[in-house]
Amino acid sequence: GQSLGYGFVNYVEAGDADKAISTLNGLKLQTKTIKVSYARPSSASIRDANLYVSGLPRAMGQQEMEQLFSQYGRIITSRILVDQVTG
Repeated sequence: GQSLGYGFVNYVEAGDADKAISTLNGLKLQTKTIKVSYARPSSASIRDANLYVSGLPRAMGQQEMEQLFSQYGRIITSRILVDQVTG
């Protein structure tokens, strides 16, 4: 389950995504500095509420990322991408 160091967070409200970007972009986590920005929307219903997060510590788990981002609003989905070979 080795993280590739990036993931996605989809909020219900676009304003919550704005808050997360303004607060968490550039945050230092362990030895990494994360970048939080809008992702390309996968559907019109989550336009401006879909975030791309890069620079995550490789040891960060799904639950930790969701806990960090849930402080800014209700999350529809979140996921950390992992190495396809190791899972």
